[in-house]
Amino acid sequence: MFSLVNILAKTVSSVAEFCNSASGILRIVGWVYVGIEIVVPIILIFMGMFDLAKAVTEKDENKIKAAQQLLVKRAIAAALVFLVAALVGLIMRIVGNDDYKKCSYCMTSPWSEKCKDTDPFK
Repeated sequence: MFSLVNILAKTVSSVAEFCNSASGILRIVGWVYVGIEIVVPIILIFMGMFDLAKAVTEKDENKIKAAQQLLVKRAIAAALVFLVAALVGLIMRIVGNDDYKKCSYCMTSPWSEKCKDTDPFK
């Protein structure tokens, strides 16, 4: 039975070696994670504010109420995106073993100087 874990176990001799060789990919995953966790909620809230401002300038009560409801929905969606991303990170830190914690450093801190080196675990 072939699985990714078996293939990785045969190609690398230790978890540290795997983490070192995959640090670039882990940094990319970290930047995507940060983008989802921070940038997406900000964009959603700004879009809702823009729609509300546009409705207010038109001075139509129905459009203002619809824009307010849309802003509330987007704010809730932004909070959920942030909380889901944070919750996934928390669960992975709790459930993950020491090997995961060694590899997750570049995902949780992609801007770190340690991850810019070829060997982030010196």
